[in-house]
Amino acid sequence: MSEIDEIEEAAALAEVETGARGASTLRLCRTDSGKLASRRWTDEENDYIRESHGRISEHVIAGHLGRSELSVHLHIERDLHLVAASKAPNILTAEQVSWGLGMGCGKSVHRLMDGGLMPHRKLPEKERGRSRTRIVDRQALLLWMLKPEHWVYFKPERVGTLRQQGARGVAENYDFAFWEDARELVLKARSAWKDEWLTPGQVALALGYKNARTGAHSLNTAIHRGTLKATRWGNWWILRSDLPASGMTINVFGKIVPKVKPKYACPRGMARHVNLSTCMKLRFCREAKAVEAAAPAHDHKINCSKNCSARK
Repeated sequence: MSEIDEIEEAAALAEVETGARGASTLRLCRTDSGKLASRRWTDEENDYIRESHGRISEHVIAGHLGRSELSVHLHIERDLHLVAASKAPNILTAEQVSWGLGMGCGKSVHRLMDGGLMPHRKLPEKERGRSRTRIVDRQALLLWMLKPEHWVYFKPERVGTLRQQGARGVAENYDFAFWEDARELVLKARSAWKDEWLTPGQVALALGYKNARTGAHSLNTAIHRGTLKATRWGNWWILRSDLPASGMTINVFGKIVPKVKPKYACPRGMARHVNLSTCMKLRFCREAKAVEAAAPAHDHKINCSKNCSARK
């Protein structure tokens, strides 16, 4: 048995035991004399690898080129000198983004990415059952951070606040220069913004609710009915520009209605009516007003005392 036949038999045995794809991934090149020869890499193959590196797995690249996955991996590292996709200079991993945004944990960034709220892409997985690394382009992330509608997901004043912690750990992967520039741009954009994100408690104070429980119920009802626009991220967040106009308020049914000014004071030192249609003391006040209206007319000449100013 020749050397070539032994190699082909070993390759066939490896295919059966490992489940390899077959001849398309274990192709042997021979010269005209029948001797084993190495297959040279063409410029088209190199261009395809450079474009696909970090976007599709090496297994898929090898299948498309008709080469083994090991040869593709060695060619990327030894000949093309391509760095790992997670260490490319123009991208950031989810962990690095969480550090730069001042978040204590990367789970919030993963929630944003998985929910479609932050631009990102996933690196091709190398092993079965292993979660894929999420990365984001630096330029796309910077544009995302400068939009005010995204400031409910992170606090602009915390961007780039991480400090140098030595030669190990965060310092190896954290780009301090990039995040310092990002912090300056975000703070400048926020200072030029004329609006503000408010919590439900701040909205209740702005609308003048005297009862905190009634105000919270009214706002929650308005948000669920779609009367009041809000964004949910942990808490409800409302733009100040979306609040009812001056002279308007939100009732317990979640509707925007005009503010009702009290026409008279409740007797016996009771509080003035804020909303006459829902005041539980309204019946007593109406009865008191009806009694006053039904009383006979006052005759100053007969019933008044000598000190009555009207009689004079």
